[in-house]
Amino acid sequence: MNKILIVDDDEQIRKQIKWALSDDFSVFSAGDRSTALEIFREEQIPVVLLDLGLPPHPRDAVEGLQALDEMIELDPLAKIIIVSGNSERQNALAAIDKGAHDIFPKPVDLDELKVVLHRVYRRLELEKESIEERTLAQRVSFEEIIGTSPQMQEVFATVRKVAGTDIPVLITGESGTGKELIANAIHNLSERKNGPFIAINCGAIPETLLESELFGHEKGSFTGATTQRKGKLEYAHEGTLFLDEIGDLLPELQVKMLRFLQEKVIERIGGRQPIPVNIRVIAATNQNLDDEVKANRFREDLYFRLAVVKVSLPPLRERENDVVQLAEHLVLAFSKELKRPPKKFSKQAIEAIRRHDWPGNVRELQNRVKRALVLTDGPTIGPAALELQEANGSAGAPAATLKEAREALERELLSNSLRDNNGNISKTAKALGISRPTLYDLMARYGL
Repeated sequence: MNKILIVDDDEQIRKQIKWALSDDFSVFSAGDRSTALEIFREEQIPVVLLDLGLPPHPRDAVEGLQALDEMIELDPLAKIIIVSGNSERQNALAAIDKGAHDIFPKPVDLDELKVVLHRVYRRLELEKESIEERTLAQRVSFEEIIGTSPQMQEVFATVRKVAGTDIPVLITGESGTGKELIANAIHNLSERKNGPFIAINCGAIPETLLESELFGHEKGSFTGATTQRKGKLEYAHEGTLFLDEIGDLLPELQVKMLRFLQEKVIERIGGRQPIPVNIRVIAATNQNLDDEVKANRFREDLYFRLAVVKVSLPPLRERENDVVQLAEHLVLAFSKELKRPPKKFSKQAIEAIRRHDWPGNVRELQNRVKRALVLTDGPTIGPAALELQEANGSAGAPAATLKEAREALERELLSNSLRDNNGNISKTAKALGISRPTLYDLMARYGL
């Protein structure tokens, strides 16, 4: 049942209105500002009938106007209706300027009030539908991709052009910018959309296992090969193979991949029978492959085979207002996933989101928003829940335990090292003295 909060210092008026509305609404009431705010926050009430004259100053509008400010700060979409007598008209108009939805005159006509409240709730439904429609429109026909910035519109335009062809595509960009999402979009818009989309991260699999993962093996071809096994290329037949972090591919595997791209035929490890495979290859990297080619760490002929078309994804910090739109979309998506009521970002949180550098890009944003949604009790997410600094420079709550302090330091070291090495996984792992799989695990843990 739709909720209504009545805020009035006159108990008789509260009882009268509650009695009249209880058949149509779930009615809550309060006689002062602090009680009203507590109920408003805990019950997440979207519609409030507010009398401006509240204790301890019932003869002026100070308490009522402050309650109005605090409610709108907690929920900018809430409809606050000022219940006002003729003598309070000037204060009621001031409340409208502050964001109140409407004025309802005293003495209250209960039948008319019911009609007004049903109309307000209908407007709330329309606004909710409008927000959801705008969110869907911002996806620009690409599943889970939000972006209205000119940089992302250019990416989408390129994707539309190449999706209908079978030419290889190389997607470049920092870690966490959404390279696999773009690869998925190309696949879903192509004639191969009914075929498989197989992804493999060339940097996350131990080097000794990567060849078998890609090409498969025959029984007995090496120690531990107790059965025949197909590789990712075979599983991607009639579909798309996505090779993430292609820059980490070993030289000998670069040769085998080049041969496959030329001949469209593979041989499993230990096998002699050529196996034709019909797939489209999309590769991605956070490295500068031009530099890798010049340093003889990546084959030039393979690079030109993979990079027939290049799609460069901008980092989140260069995407204008996309970060706020994406954060708001993530709150809605994660609310449904976690089966929790959706929350709003406070003004301070939105400013903190805009100011943050986002070294982990979209993956970092997902991590922070999801954690904030879980940890925030009220209807509004603040900077502290996102672990971002407010405008005055104060950070979120300090680490309370040694474990939290250690994790905060570890995350900062990872973030700084990734930035210093331009997102290069191999260089970052070497600089930190850890393996690439360990680095990937840590990046996933901290949303980087």
